[in-house]
Amino acid sequence: NKQELLIVRDFDAPRELVFKAFSTPEIMVQFHAPVGINMKFNYADYKNGGSYSWSHSDNEGNIFCTFKGVIHEIISPERIIQTSELEGLPEGGHVVLEAFTFETLPAGKTKLTMQAVCRSVADRDAMLAEGFESGLVIIFEQLDELIKSSLK
Repeated sequence: NKQELLIVRDFDAPRELVFKAFSTPEIMVQFHAPVGINMKFNYADYKNGGSYSWSHSDNEGNIFCTFKGVIHEIISPERIIQTSELEGLPEGGHVVLEAFTFETLPAGKTKLTMQAVCRSVADRDAMLAEGFESGLVIIFEQLDELIKSSLK
C-alpha cells in the first residue's frame, strides 16, 4: 500500500555513459520507446529548473502518449530528480516524482536506482496496469544494445 515504485538495474557501462544516456535527448530517442514506436521531444531543457515534453507515435504520426515534466535537479553523473506527467488524462495533476541515482560498480559497471513516487496508490497501480514494468524492461534492453553498438 505504498505510493512508490523502486527499480534497480545494473548496466555493463561506466556511470558517466549511463547518466548521459538518461540526460541527453538525442540519445534517449534511440532507446526510450518500444520497437516500432518513435519517440520525439517536443522540447527538452535538461538542466536544473528545466523542463521537457516528449511523445510516442507510430510511423504514420499517430501519437500514443505525451509526457511532460520539470527537471528539479541534475547532478552529473550522480542523479536526476524530475517530475513526469501523462498529458490528456480526464483529470490533470497525476504527477510522478522520479529520482534516478547512478552508482559506480566494480569492473566499469553502473547501478541505476529509480524511485518513482506517485500521488496515490491508485496512480501507482494504474501505472503498473498500463505496462510500466514491461516497458522498462524493453527500454533497458534497448539501452544495453545501444551501449554495445555505439555508445562506448
